[in-house]
Amino acid sequence: MEFKQSEQILEGIILDIKARYGIQVNDVKELDGGYANLKWKVGTDDGELFIKQFDRSRYPAELMPGLEVAMGLQHTLQERGIPCPRLFPRDDRYIQYTSAGERYVITEYCQGNVLQPGAASAAQMGDLGAAIGRMHLLFAQHAPSGLPLHWRPATKAAALDKWSQNWEEARRLGAEKYLSALETQRAILDHFDPVVFESCEEGWVHWDLFMDNLLFHDKSLSAILDFDRLNYIYPEFDLSRPLLSGSIGNQQLNVKTAQAFMAGYRESVPVSGAKLARAIKLTWWKEAAWFNVYSDNFTTLSRFVDELIWINNHWAQLEDIFDEL
Repeated sequence: MEFKQSEQILEGIILDIKARYGIQVNDVKELDGGYANLKWKVGTDDGELFIKQFDRSRYPAELMPGLEVAMGLQHTLQERGIPCPRLFPRDDRYIQYTSAGERYVITEYCQGNVLQPGAASAAQMGDLGAAIGRMHLLFAQHAPSGLPLHWRPATKAAALDKWSQNWEEARRLGAEKYLSALETQRAILDHFDPVVFESCEEGWVHWDLFMDNLLFHDKSLSAILDFDRLNYIYPEFDLSRPLLSGSIGNQQLNVKTAQAFMAGYRESVPVSGAKLARAIKLTWWKEAAWFNVYSDNFTTLSRFVDELIWINNHWAQLEDIFDEL
């Protein structure tokens, strides 16, 4: 397999942009963040733009049609007022292909700040909740429904098997943080039946709404980014993941910002405290495999583990906690 340097990939994309769009790229800044895909902020005669290349190992050919659908839904959202980057389609598609087979999209470059987890204000979280609620309402109104689910919760047997692997690794390394978290996880697993997730509503979901994929102004949301993982699963993921990311810090739930988030969401979509508690449990069920000692080697996974530990420690009180939001 041939591995190209980012400079070589970018050169091909810039040439393709010139030929396809007639846009001259004048300066380039490579951006950090994300997994495997390359990203650049570019200056052009038409202003600042954003380019994203889709890595072949992360997005093999069979995933590209689904990714094209996701970009089309992002385009629909942006046209209907959801704060997300405007795409530049060409030749009846959003994802472009260079002569060398590199896949990329061009969007507007959005201004704003990435906040630290747990650092969002009530005003920012309220605006985020309102945008997600409108997004889910638009999905329900304009996106296809009744599709096969992209993901289903692991069986209890599979969850226990993964727990055993993580436990053995934590025990071998003497990782007390993870041994403690895994002890609590096992107690939950022994008494919890994932059949409760069968009542989750199906629909389109961004599926990656944590702070790294959100831009904020001082008192409001600027943009929702990275719709690559958008798929047909359970919209509840878009409740639990941003709430955990935005309202938990130092193992404490910021009730004020969490309430603001839910109030914003409920402007468009009704949701009960019981449903929100189930959403938190759904994210825990999906992400609990990250109770793995090696998660500490990755900033994002380490942060997610801290949030999962909070869920561990409040499992028995989740319905009461979220019934008050």
